[in-house]
Amino acid sequence: MKTHITILSTVLSAFTFLACSNVARQDIQPQEPEFMAKPLDSLNPLIVAEITRPVKADPSFSWAPKPGSVDLGSLKTASGKEPVLMVIGEARAAGYRDGGLCRQGQLTSYPNLVARQMGLARFDPGLFEKEEGNGSGYIVQDPGSTLPSWSKVTNNLAFSDQKTMRMKPYAGGVVHNVSVPGNGVTKYVLNLHTLYNEVIDFAKNSPIPTSALTANYLWTTGMVPLALINRIVPKEKPNVWAHLNQMDPDIGMIDLNADLFTMAYIGGGQSGIMGSREVLPERQAIEYFRKKNARYVHMTIPDVLDFPYFKWFTLKRLAKRTKNPIYSNWGSGSVLADNKTIFLPTFNVINVLNGSPFETLEEYDVILPAEISKPEWHNDSEIAAYAREFGHPIVDFYSIYKQIVNGAYITDDGFRIDPSYPNGNFFSADGIHPTAIGQAVLANEVIKVLNKSYQAKIPLIDVELFAAEMKKVK
Repeated sequence: MKTHITILSTVLSAFTFLACSNVARQDIQPQEPEFMAKPLDSLNPLIVAEITRPVKADPSFSWAPKPGSVDLGSLKTASGKEPVLMVIGEARAAGYRDGGLCRQGQLTSYPNLVARQMGLARFDPGLFEKEEGNGSGYIVQDPGSTLPSWSKVTNNLAFSDQKTMRMKPYAGGVVHNVSVPGNGVTKYVLNLHTLYNEVIDFAKNSPIPTSALTANYLWTTGMVPLALINRIVPKEKPNVWAHLNQMDPDIGMIDLNADLFTMAYIGGGQSGIMGSREVLPERQAIEYFRKKNARYVHMTIPDVLDFPYFKWFTLKRLAKRTKNPIYSNWGSGSVLADNKTIFLPTFNVINVLNGSPFETLEEYDVILPAEISKPEWHNDSEIAAYAREFGHPIVDFYSIYKQIVNGAYITDDGFRIDPSYPNGNFFSADGIHPTAIGQAVLANEVIKVLNKSYQAKIPLIDVELFAAEMKKVK
């Protein structure tokens, strides 16, 4: 029992860390029923309104190859049947963008785009129904604001119970894209439905402390990641592995742990965040695909701190609003902010920007150089090491993202990828996750690796044509 409680405590800590909105410095303690009655992103200073939006239209995919028409090289099955593609990933692989997961995001996720280009007719991304196509809700950028400012879409959502963030179970059958925000080992080995009930009970009886509510709007509450995975794993399955083991994939994709960096940095940074607990899901995914004799690719982790989200507020910008030096609490002392300090969009930072006389920030308001754990170590010592050990190919998202954020990426069809925010075409409104165009770029990079490694002839997406269609269905 002690072990189970410890695991639950860890899960709750992680979920509150990754999911909750910013909250002011005052001792705000949400209590039942208020805590469970409204989304915590109502406490986010950057979300200014709730709005309704029609469910975004589905892309036509008229430009995609016909099912069965693509030369898949050694990815073909010996029986001649269509190969089964399975994806084990996180927010990006799920199609999460604009601070939420919606039906159009699922359809334009890079795994679904790759499946379309492969001519696969049976790849199931676990789509929201059209009437609930706004999914978890998403944010819309306010173009008139000089700072990031959003409205939250709150209609046509997939929640069957808004208070607990429960979602309607997926009725479409076996889902091949098992990707949700913050995907990790706990959600793979524990009973999802029991765990979800315990998380809800814990939240009802244990108000989240103010210091834990600084993590911003991503994944809105700790319930959303569990709600999404519960939605696609049938109730009779005790955990994710039971769901995966019923399938026999021929092709696999592994895209894990980028969310770990995102969560750590949104919460104020954490030194040495990579360890055995974090890399375990990657190793398990590799062993899963190897046991199934599947051919698979493994994605490297981008440098999260390159993303616009972490560049909105600078010392120069804040110094224009206050005449006094800016300090941040660090352990039992404080540290003077300098040009290497990364300021997060919390209430305290925004208060300084608005001219507040208070200039000592908390640890969770900033990321200090000592708190940065770059992904190069993990990419080199773990992902590259796995590739050497098992002989599978790597899709180097780290290098691809570096090209993109440096403004040096042009697609094979000559389309320029613009990383600027908020008017570029790669980063979505949340400043972290790719737009549909960004997902198409990643899909093409996956296709290039599949073609080179498995002698396939999967056609690349014409990104300019795809971008033109996305303009019509936005």
